[in-house]
Amino acid sequence: MTSPGASALRTPQGRIVERMSRLPTLPASVARLQAAINDSRSTAADVETAIRPDAALTTNLLRMANSPFFGMPRKVESVKQAVMILGTRRVYEATLSAAFARVIPKRLPGYELEAAEFWLHCVGGAILSERLARAAMGRAPELIFTAGLLHDVGKLVIGSVLGDEPGQLQGSLAGSGATLLGAERALLETTHAEVGGLVCDRWQLPTPISLAARWHHAPSAAPAGVDRSLVDLVHVANDLAHLLGFGTDAGELQRTIDEAAVRRLGLSVKQAEEVAAGAVEHIQQLAELFAGAAAEKGDR
Repeated sequence: MTSPGASALRTPQGRIVERMSRLPTLPASVARLQAAINDSRSTAADVETAIRPDAALTTNLLRMANSPFFGMPRKVESVKQAVMILGTRRVYEATLSAAFARVIPKRLPGYELEAAEFWLHCVGGAILSERLARAAMGRAPELIFTAGLLHDVGKLVIGSVLGDEPGQLQGSLAGSGATLLGAERALLETTHAEVGGLVCDRWQLPTPISLAARWHHAPSAAPAGVDRSLVDLVHVANDLAHLLGFGTDAGELQRTIDEAAVRRLGLSVKQAEEVAAGAVEHIQQLAELFAGAAAEKGDR
C-alpha cells in the first residue's frame, strides 16, 4: 500500500491510508515465531531462537508467563522453559500480547480513550473469547485468544484520523441514535472493523484473525467461507467486555449483541453472564502487565 499524495490526504480514505502507513509493524520476532510454530519440525529451541534476539519481547514474555493469569507452579526463567511449560500456543499468545502492547499509542484521541483502557478492553476480548469458546464448545479453537485480543486494532488508525477534529465522533453520535460503526462510516466512509482487517493483513497475521476483526460487529453479515464461530465468539466477547466496563469509549451507548450469534454458539444468557463474572479477575491481572510491556517501547 503506497502513501497518498498531498491532494489525497484531504480525503478520509487518503488520511486513513497515510495513518496506516505510520502504524508500527509488529517485531520481526513475531513473524519468526509464527513460522516456527507452523513448522511441525520445530522444537522448543527453535521457538526460543525466534524470540531471543528481541530482548524487550523476551522480558515481557517472561513477565507474562510468570503472571497469575498463567498460574505456573514454578518461576519461568527462560523462553525455552516457557515453551516447555506453557506450550507453543500460549507462548505465541503471550509474545503477541507483549508486542501489541508496545504498538499502542498513549491515547486514542478520536475515541477519547486512554491506552490503559484500550488495552484492558483488548485483554478482556481475548480472555472472554477463549472462555466463551470453552463454555460453548468445550474447547478453545486455535487463534481465538489472538482474534479476541486484536479485534479492535483498527481503532489505532481510525482514532488517529478522528483526532484531527476533536469531538467529531461524539458530535455525530450525540442525539442521532447512530451506532458507532454508522458514525464512523458517515465521517470517514469506513469503520474501525474494516480497517482492523487491513491492519491484520498488513501485519501478515493468519487470515482468521483478520476476518474476526473485520466482522466482529456484524457476525451475521459475514460472507460464506468465514469461520463464523470465531467471529461470533469475538463479537459476544467484545460486548461483554464493554458491559463489564472494560474500555468504555465514545460509542458505548449504541452497542447491541447480535442475538443470532448467541444462538449459533448455543449459549444462554446465564452462561454468558457466568463466563463474564468469572473472567474479571484474570482480565485485570493480565491487563496490569500493560505498564511493563508499554514501558519497553519508550515515549512516542
